[in-house]
Amino acid sequence: MGIRRVAIVGDGPAGCALATHLARRGLRVALFSRGRPGGLVVGESLVPAAVPLLRELGVEDEVRSYSQRKPGATFVVRDGDALGIDFAEACAKVPGYAYNVPRARFDDTLLAVCRESGAEILDAAAGVERDGATGRPVLVGESREQLAASLGGPPDFLVDATGRHRLLARLLDLPASVGPRRDDALFAHFEGIPVEEPGHVYSDRLERGWCWRIPLPGVVSMGVVLPREVTRALGPDREAQLDALCRSDPYLAKLTGGARRVSQVLRYTNYQLTTRRAVGEGWALVGDAFGFVDPIFSSGVYLALQGARDLADAITRGRPRDLRRYDARHRDHLVTWQRAVDTYYDGRFFALLRLRGKRPERGPRRWLHHHVSRHVTRVFTGESSRGGYSARVLDLIAERGLPRDQEPRVL
Repeated sequence: MGIRRVAIVGDGPAGCALATHLARRGLRVALFSRGRPGGLVVGESLVPAAVPLLRELGVEDEVRSYSQRKPGATFVVRDGDALGIDFAEACAKVPGYAYNVPRARFDDTLLAVCRESGAEILDAAAGVERDGATGRPVLVGESREQLAASLGGPPDFLVDATGRHRLLARLLDLPASVGPRRDDALFAHFEGIPVEEPGHVYSDRLERGWCWRIPLPGVVSMGVVLPREVTRALGPDREAQLDALCRSDPYLAKLTGGARRVSQVLRYTNYQLTTRRAVGEGWALVGDAFGFVDPIFSSGVYLALQGARDLADAITRGRPRDLRRYDARHRDHLVTWQRAVDTYYDGRFFALLRLRGKRPERGPRRWLHHHVSRHVTRVFTGESSRGGYSARVLDLIAERGLPRDQEPRVL
């Protein structure tokens, strides 16, 4: 009979996109929504590879109406050297732009199209327990009754789209792989922070970490990513810690000297975490519940939307091997982004970008220049992050192809 009734827990981009795809394919879908969180959410900037997924969902025009067009990204080294990626030049198979999105409106857009596509939205927290006999996660209590009324029976399949809450991973005690970083991200919205290239997201290296600047309509989102032990020693709470950073770091002091904070300060932790098993009998993980790499290259929303698209294909086919293929493919996708992230923190990313600066007339550096210019940047736009030649070229050049005068500087 296959999978006909699906329950999804979590109403972020992954959950809403998955519900939309499945409902449009004729499955009965219920999405548990705990209510839209107020304030800020990590993931305000997209990569170009996310744009075709927005088009498929039918929301690009609406997203464009309230977002900041993002034509590229700029990376600033500690000595003030700015290295940029122009998406129009870098992209060949995806649009040469992306968007910086106010996340509250963006999430509302995805939830609305989910509802319009026929998914049932349940404004309640999901009660989920582990069945003592089968070990499978099952809905219990009022959640089970609500779902039966919405879907006409119990679900055939349960999806965890709860993000960093990792509902099923915690319930089923699923192991996870944790990356090398142990960072805090403190961020807020400001008025008056400079952004030199309109629409560009800026990633600025600091003495002990880095900061982002994301231009949004009317404000700039600025976040500082530092080792956890550094931030916690700066003050009693996140507001005091961010204020102390902005005063004590000369670069941040210059950026924020004429600025005014207009939002609360939020803290995000547990970066670079991937659950080692993302599918099982009657269940699956999607989005950040599956894995989250790092905020540096703005890959989070793209990975959520692409993972939702791939999981929808697997659920529609309904065979265990299709679900296992989804697990393996998305895991490989996360690994590619993790490798790209590693090049930022160990300095190889900047060395790679510098290779584009001057085109050699001959010799091996001409090959390096061609491949960095044509292929490596496509990984960072998401165009080639799902494997293939460009991703392999990134690995090869990052590991073996950097000339001695392009010495990386570790963060």
